[in-house]
Amino acid sequence: MSAVRFLVADSSPALHTFARKMIVGYGFEANWIHTAASAESALALASDIAPHFVLTDCFSREATTGLQLVETLRARLPGLRWALMSMELSNALGSRAATLGAMFQLRKPFTAPDMQTAMGKALETWGQEFDEVGRRMPGYRRPRYSGAPHLPSNTPTFKAGDLVEYNGVRQTVKSVIISRGELSVQLSDYPGVVSVHKLFKY
Repeated sequence: MSAVRFLVADSSPALHTFARKMIVGYGFEANWIHTAASAESALALASDIAPHFVLTDCFSREATTGLQLVETLRARLPGLRWALMSMELSNALGSRAATLGAMFQLRKPFTAPDMQTAMGKALETWGQEFDEVGRRMPGYRRPRYSGAPHLPSNTPTFKAGDLVEYNGVRQTVKSVIISRGELSVQLSDYPGVVSVHKLFKY
């Protein structure tokens, strides 16, 4: 089972303890949950653990705010999920957090049921996309395999060994990759993957 890493960024040790117990209560391993007392320390820790979910205070009076933390991490981790806690949830702050994709926003001080309700709904929503989260939620059903991915009818066909031209250079197809309904290839003398729509087939 793959690890689902959480990062809780808040100056309160009591909140760290509560958040850890709450997340463990949903069936996640205790050693998947990491804590930091500031946005700066959270940023440093995130470089090592690559979190999937960040629960952060606003840190509005710090050199690095909670929103700056999220902006930096989302640039590195496009799939990052996150939520905000703040004593000062102004309309401007709430709007910016929503634009950055906050799964929920909680005004401090909040009650334990407030956090549990918000986190539970966030995990259920996230679990619809991420199987490692979804399987821990009540009523979860593993998605059925739907067969081979559907590709648009105008997608060119390629196979390993085909001769193609890319950026004016002749290459050989090493492998064919289908991801999210898109067909790409790996080439013999080019790093990374290339969309088949950028290739000329001999």
